[in-house]
Amino acid sequence: MSHLRRAITNVSRNLRSSTIIYRRTKSTNTKKLTSIDQYNNEKQAAKERRTNLYRSKINRRQSLPNRQDAARKNHKKQVFRSWYDALASKQAFLDREARRQNKKFKIRVAAMVERLPVVTPDREDWESEFWNLKAELARYDGINYPKELGFVDPLDRKVFSEEELLDMLPEGFTPAPRETEADKSGDIQTLDRQLKTRVYLTIENIQNDDKGIAKASLNSNGWQLPSVTLDENETMLEGAKRAIKLIAGESLTLRCFSNCPMGVDVVEYTEEEKQQHGGTYFGEKTFYMRVQHEDGDVKKNTMDDKFEDWGWLSREEMTKKVVDKKGEEAAMFYKYML
Repeated sequence: MSHLRRAITNVSRNLRSSTIIYRRTKSTNTKKLTSIDQYNNEKQAAKERRTNLYRSKINRRQSLPNRQDAARKNHKKQVFRSWYDALASKQAFLDREARRQNKKFKIRVAAMVERLPVVTPDREDWESEFWNLKAELARYDGINYPKELGFVDPLDRKVFSEEELLDMLPEGFTPAPRETEADKSGDIQTLDRQLKTRVYLTIENIQNDDKGIAKASLNSNGWQLPSVTLDENETMLEGAKRAIKLIAGESLTLRCFSNCPMGVDVVEYTEEEKQQHGGTYFGEKTFYMRVQHEDGDVKKNTMDDKFEDWGWLSREEMTKKVVDKKGEEAAMFYKYML
């Protein structure tokens, strides 16, 4: 009898000390639990509800497009590394092979003549909405100075859209077009094009070599940057300037910021090319030097006499032309370097 009384006392004590749990029913009325069995059943039901909520949250998170998705995390980095690691391994192998054969590399320098953007790039829709919202919120964060100081109340300031600002221009004033006639006609042999991005002086297939503009190699057909073989005791920057002078003349005013090349490409000569160089050279190393266009332009007639084609190309245009002639691997080199 004492054991039964002790068990009843413990059950009642547990019911009093535990949090009061109400049973959920279809009606709005709640009912207080009166037995330990009902408490255990409700506790099990609450655990199942939490489990279901957690599973539904995980399933929803996996179904949503999220930047933290493991499949998309570091995607561009992985694409770059898959290309660069293979290129670096190949160049290291060619270096070892040249040392093993006790042969040298012919050093070339290519000039990346870069014209900077003339106008700002077009904004994305989300970017315009962001700046408009930021300007609107700035009204409420402004300081309301005393009227005696003559400052305008921040809430009285109006946020103008881009169209409203254009309408406020003086009568008869027309802004310069952001897209030129060269963009519409497809003319690439002018600096008055692709004003929103950077463009580079590029050439295709040297056809007149009367001034010492040598080809990089027998396999260098297609679009490429101006380049020359580096002379003895000549720095890379001096070689890049000489390449520009030989190809584009002296009418370009350039700004040179660094003596450090942007990249290097290693090419092994074919057996025919090795014989032409007397068996001394294993291949070529081409170092790419970046210089910026400041003023002046090339002479169209002179460029037409030297090359099959030439132009001021953007990175995307250069990459597309290289893909057509030399394949995806060579195009990736220009894509990441330019």
